[in-house]
Amino acid sequence: MQIHVQRRTRRPPPLAMNSLPQELIDAVIDNLPRSSLFSSSLVLKRWRRRSQRRVLERIKFISEDQVDRWYTDFPQDPKGIASYVRFVGFQNTIFPGNLATFGCALQNLCSLTTLWVNGMEIPDELPAQIPRMEVWKRIIILRLWSISSTLTTVVSVVLSLPNLEVLSISRATAGLGWPLSSHPVIPPHRAPLDLLELRGDDGGIGRALTRSGLMSRHLSLDVDHPDMDQLIMPSSETLVKLTLYGM
Repeated sequence: MQIHVQRRTRRPPPLAMNSLPQELIDAVIDNLPRSSLFSSSLVLKRWRRRSQRRVLERIKFISEDQVDRWYTDFPQDPKGIASYVRFVGFQNTIFPGNLATFGCALQNLCSLTTLWVNGMEIPDELPAQIPRMEVWKRIIILRLWSISSTLTTVVSVVLSLPNLEVLSISRATAGLGWPLSSHPVIPPHRAPLDLLELRGDDGGIGRALTRSGLMSRHLSLDVDHPDMDQLIMPSSETLVKLTLYGM
C-alpha cells in the first residue's frame, strides 16, 4: 500500500488582486465605508497603509486626559501615525489648560487641515501661541461651535491663521470686545475666505471679523441673522454667493 501525503501549501494572494495599480487600490479604499476599513487592511499589504490612513484621518478628543494620552502613547513621528490625521476635534471639554502639551500633541500632525472646536472655552493665551506652532499654518478649515470666549480672543485666533479658507461659527457665546478703533486689521495680502458660515447666534464674532477687514466669496447666514446687512456689505466686492437658511 502506498500512502501519499499531500502537503498543504499556503495559497498566494489572487493574481488579479495583487496586480491592481496602487492608484486603483487607493480609489477603492477611499470609497469604502469606515466600518469596512479594518477588513480592507487585511486583504494585502498594499491595502494596509491606505486603510490605516483612512481610519486615522479623523480623531476627536473629549477630555484633556485624551490629549495627554495621545501625546504619550502614540509615537511623535512625522512620518508615522501622526501624519495620517487630517481632522482634529475637541468636543464638550475645557480647552487644554497646558497649552505646551496641546502644542506638542498637534505639532507633528503634518497633514492636519481641519480643526473643530465644540462646546469649549478658548483661553485668552492661545492667539500668542499660534505664530510659534507650524501646525496652524496648515489649517484651512476652522469650525467653532458653541464656544465661549471673548471677541478679542476669537477674532485674534481667526486672523492668525494665514491659510484659512473656510470658517464656520455657530451658537457662540462671546464676551465684550475691544473698541472699534482698536480692532486688529487683516494684512492687505490676505485673500478672502472661500466660505464664512454663521449659524444661530455667533455672539457678534461675524460682525467683529468683517469690521477687521475679513471678506468672503461665499457667505452663509440664517435668514433672521440680526447683523445680516453689516455682514454682507463689507464682502460686497468679493461675494459671489449668498446662502440664507430658514427661508
